[in-house]
Amino acid sequence: MIYLAVIFVLLLLLYLFLKNRNEKAEEAESGGMDVIQMDASSIVNFSFKIGDNFAEFSKDGDEWKNQEDSEFPVNQEAVETLLNDLLSFTAKRKLEDVDGLSEYGLEEPSNTIRLTDESGTETEILVGSRNQSTGDYYVSLAEAPNTVYVTASDLSSILPGSVMELAESEAYPAVSSSDIVEIQVKKAQGSYTLAYEEEEANWSVTGEDGISYSAEYQQVSSLASTLSGMVYSGLMDYNAEDLSVYGLDQPAAEIYIRYKEEIEEEEEDSGTSSDSSEEEEEPETVEKNFTLYVGNQDENGNYYVRTEGSGQVHRVSSESLSSALENNSVSYWSREIGYISMNNLKRVEVSYEGEIRTIERHSEEQEQEDGSTETEVTYTSGGTLLDEDKTEDFLNSASGISAQSKDPSLSASETAEITITVETESETFTVSYTPYDENFYLASDKEGRPGLVNKNSVSELIEAYQAVWS
Repeated sequence: MIYLAVIFVLLLLLYLFLKNRNEKAEEAESGGMDVIQMDASSIVNFSFKIGDNFAEFSKDGDEWKNQEDSEFPVNQEAVETLLNDLLSFTAKRKLEDVDGLSEYGLEEPSNTIRLTDESGTETEILVGSRNQSTGDYYVSLAEAPNTVYVTASDLSSILPGSVMELAESEAYPAVSSSDIVEIQVKKAQGSYTLAYEEEEANWSVTGEDGISYSAEYQQVSSLASTLSGMVYSGLMDYNAEDLSVYGLDQPAAEIYIRYKEEIEEEEEDSGTSSDSSEEEEEPETVEKNFTLYVGNQDENGNYYVRTEGSGQVHRVSSESLSSALENNSVSYWSREIGYISMNNLKRVEVSYEGEIRTIERHSEEQEQEDGSTETEVTYTSGGTLLDEDKTEDFLNSASGISAQSKDPSLSASETAEITITVETESETFTVSYTPYDENFYLASDKEGRPGLVNKNSVSELIEAYQAVWS
């Protein structure tokens, strides 16, 4: 019986030990033990180290203020979020009666966080080192320095690396890419202007020489989307007094953006009614603009920027500005060679193999038996009727050719193999194709710009032209 009683006591002690250990394990799994017994809404002052200096914030009524700078634009939401994160971390376990705090990085803490509530109670959190084996972190409270808490939370990553992370930052101007009508990029070399020509519903590009050419829509659209979708990646200074620190006293580039913004109309009274048969009026718009100044790059390649009239200096990624800064006017040249609108075409003159031939387009409205009208199109050359399908195959081939690239420095030593002069209702232009090498022809487009065209495209054009006369 004595032996049985001893065994029973031992089993009971083992049960209580396992039960206590399981309760602690369950507590850790459910979120761990609280370290700080303070409510975020009761905090009226807190401070922490940034580098070698302390940042301190105090509550003035319902607003947080920077104790070091009364003009500092505190981001209230960011401060509240930081406080909640600092107060909500939990510990996996608690080590009591610890000697040798240096083992935990707490003899010289990496950071000291001080929190004061409405009653004046102050809590000081000492941030220690990281356990390289487990990945956990050590912290302690100044009121109980020999008690070390083991936590999965890295308080150093919760704290901002710069006080500017707690500043209220202005947003990048909100503009839709489809509303942009002009982009000017001024820089030391390769400045250019992109402008939307409303009458022609197309973009033009003007270089430093002041000459304007048609622009490639996709290229312009890509730049407009990049510039309109830009976001600031960090606030560096909320009121920069010395712009030279960021290279903004003499900017490396200036990007001017002009755009249209729709004017919001006041809603009509619910009692009024409108005639549904009336056509909807075009929304009224107003023109706006802003200029973005681009300064130096930081160690990671990000650019320092600011908008005209603002003292705030921001950081943006290099990808956001690379196309605008690296391109020049030629980068936006249209790749079309000689687009023809068939409805406006009047006459085409072709010079090929020493012979010049003309194609004239005629259109006539023919009344049908049912009373409707249909446009009849014919093509002639010197009074001779041409095959409509073959002629249109040639004209479509000529209209659809695009250059793989255009470069003002391109030239050819030979004479043009085929030259096409087009006369439309509104313009007359000439394009030509000259052998360049085994893969390309050198094309001179309708605006006189040289470009390289795939040899196969020109061969198909010549074959289509020859078929007209076969």
